[in-house]
Amino acid sequence: MAIVWSQTIESNHYEVRSAGATLRLYRNGVNHSQWNPNRPLSGCIWDLIALPALYQPKGSIESVLMLGFGAGTVARKLRELVETEHIVGIDIDPIHLSIADGFFDCSEGCELVAADAVEWVQGEAAAPDAAAFDMIVDDLYAEEEEMAVRCAPLDLEWCQHLAKLVKPGGMLVFNMIEPRKVPHLPPLTDTELQQQFPYAKVFRMAGYENRIAAFSGSPFVGAVFKEQLREICQRYPRCRGVEKRYIASKPKAK
Repeated sequence: MAIVWSQTIESNHYEVRSAGATLRLYRNGVNHSQWNPNRPLSGCIWDLIALPALYQPKGSIESVLMLGFGAGTVARKLRELVETEHIVGIDIDPIHLSIADGFFDCSEGCELVAADAVEWVQGEAAAPDAAAFDMIVDDLYAEEEEMAVRCAPLDLEWCQHLAKLVKPGGMLVFNMIEPRKVPHLPPLTDTELQQQFPYAKVFRMAGYENRIAAFSGSPFVGAVFKEQLREICQRYPRCRGVEKRYIASKPKAK
């Protein structure tokens, strides 16, 4: 693996590394983004964050809010796989966004905002003309001693703020590094959120602790998912067989 770019800025050490056509962003030893234009579904954990969108007809996910943008791995996947037109990416680290623009080609179709995602969402949710999105991705993690750590709440108030920014029929997607917390997520336990998001799926892969919990106002249509995977594998032959790694299930509240 070659180091393409490396710099320490305000006590954070950043590296962009390449391995063949794959680019990876590391901050303080933690892999924050990974992208291969020849293999948009590559068997990495970021695949799972994009998978919920593949259950909806192409063209139905037009606008996406990404909280914790990193260098834009999921944004690139959504642009390539479901042709998302507009992505708003929020990240507290402006260096991440600079790398997203300069190395990961996220300038087209992405509005990148350097801000505290919690404060940004709270402000938008309180505004009378709040923006609305077809899909919101919550991937808010920092690192501590080279380990990913959650840096935003996952309580009822936070989920209510997010829900205000979702269009009717849209979805919320959470990246969870602690599987035991999935059954306690407010969209599974709160009556009003259950009504707004009556459909739910959890995605995982063997070898990873992460669980991607998706809550939707529209059904997850298995036939649509299979057809979109078939088309993706036709366009990108190197993606063939990767779907065998994905495990989907229906979550239950506790």
